[in-house]
Amino acid sequence: MAWVVVCGRALAGRGSVVGYEQGSVRIEVRETAWLEQMRSMSEHLARELARVAGMKVTGLHFIVKR
Repeated sequence: MAWVVVCGRALAGRGSVVGYEQGSVRIEVRETAWLEQMRSMSEHLARELARVAGMKVTGLHFIVKR
């Protein structure tokens, strides 16, 4: 739920949180073009995800869904 709040419905529909370990959030992205878009926003997304979810986020790790 926090993911949708952080990035909005359109962007959230292009990727989803699939894991969390020791502050690292793993996000599965549907297409390479969206991977680049999310990477360019990673600092903002990480900061907002930590704020909205109320948990430690040290970084985002993006993978393309295969």
